[in-house]
Amino acid sequence: MNAGFLKRAMSSIIDLIIVFSVVTMTFFLFGRAIIRNQVPNFEEIFTAYNELVDAYNYDLETITTEYTAALEIAGDDEALQTLAQEDYASKKAVIDAQNLVDIEPYNIPLTGYFLNCIYYFSVGFLILMGVYSLATNSKTLGRKIMQLKLTGPVNPISIFFHDIIFKYFFIVLVFSVSMYAGGALLLLSLAIDLILLSFTKNKSTLRDILLKMSVVKTGYGY
Repeated sequence: MNAGFLKRAMSSIIDLIIVFSVVTMTFFLFGRAIIRNQVPNFEEIFTAYNELVDAYNYDLETITTEYTAALEIAGDDEALQTLAQEDYASKKAVIDAQNLVDIEPYNIPLTGYFLNCIYYFSVGFLILMGVYSLATNSKTLGRKIMQLKLTGPVNPISIFFHDIIFKYFFIVLVFSVSMYAGGALLLLSLAIDLILLSFTKNKSTLRDILLKMSVVKTGYGY
């Protein structure tokens, strides 16, 4: 019998946790150092940038406290409330403008650093998930725990397309460009899977149909 959405989702979550944990571990062990070495004088730049951010947050907190106090003093007086709002907006505009000037020299090197971190996790996830799926012949820990099995023309190519390309590749690709677009694509993908697995006779996702494969309940460990 083909597995439903909940079992398949739980299986994927278990595998995602395993793979992301390993990628994160490699990032902190050596990946982060490699990426930082690509930015000349990274430590000095990053330290100076964080000091500017801390100063900005301190100034913002100060004027927010002043604004809150001014509103309490104003009470129900709308004129005083308006004056307090205008004063807050004026001061915030000044510190926002100054902050933009202060951090401008750090934008290019740090933007490159953060983008490389995103690419590291994106590419690392896809590579490791691919190795994980192929090395286990699709019998991942998540599927074993949930007692599921991939059936059909199971071979390295079909596993790669079913478990990596059609399942994660396009979502990760969009995520690396835009977090919001990636999130929207992820939700759309989950919604389509939920509908197909819940309301169709064969309980097959689009990738199952395209590759003529199924994820079935085994009822036992293997």
